[in-house]
Amino acid sequence: MPSTAAAKRVLSAEEHADLAARLGRWRRQPLSPEELAELLPRIAEPDLALAVGERLGMAGPGAIALILDLCCDGGCSLPLIRALGICHHPQAKDQLLQWLDPAGPLRPAVLEALACWGQEIDLAIIESALTAPAQAERLAGLALLTFRSRSLSTDAFLTLTQPLLSDLRAEVVIATLRLLQRRQEPEVLAVLDSCIDADQLPGVAETAIQALGCISSHDSCRLLIARLRQLEHTPLEHCIRRQLQAQVRHRTWLEQQLREQNLTL
Repeated sequence: MPSTAAAKRVLSAEEHADLAARLGRWRRQPLSPEELAELLPRIAEPDLALAVGERLGMAGPGAIALILDLCCDGGCSLPLIRALGICHHPQAKDQLLQWLDPAGPLRPAVLEALACWGQEIDLAIIESALTAPAQAERLAGLALLTFRSRSLSTDAFLTLTQPLLSDLRAEVVIATLRLLQRRQEPEVLAVLDSCIDADQLPGVAETAIQALGCISSHDSCRLLIARLRQLEHTPLEHCIRRQLQAQVRHRTWLEQQLREQNLTL
């Protein structure tokens, strides 16, 4: 058993290189959870510490005692957040929830690590993330909401997601549209349709078109047909046609609808 001083000694540059090489030979020369836990506090290189934290989390629920000991000693850190999120032990969720408020800039990472327990996370936490100013926190909130998307009423679901469609960051709007496509109520389809506009942020209109195509219902196809007529000879026309051409399940019905409107694919 190493002494306390040795356990806390930061690895040398050579030791960092040796550890990185050994992680690369993981299948032939794996490290035990105990070795990973002993090494993690001694690693100065952030990427290497994150890789070791991931390996420790991948050791499964049986590694939770080692991870929680490190949490007590070192406090909230990105490698430990990652280990807790991967190991899937109920106590890992409890530790992450304890860290949520004091996490500061690491709060988005804590929320992301909680995603696998999304169905169990208090809706107030998700709402708080969705209304936070930081992009990373909003995206983490959307990841958590994914697990609740089918259990919420349409009104509740749209109340949570609609404000995000006005975000000035395309990444947030696109992530919201991809979540919306999990539902196919008329109100949701109308929201997706409203985002098909050439003046949208880059990629947003195309993602809304793809979302309607993925829903693949008669109602979503009708909206695409209406947009095809409206947006002929615009850059979005090709994207709409591609989604309509992919509707193999509705091919006969779709061709009939197009003929009635003097349109073709």
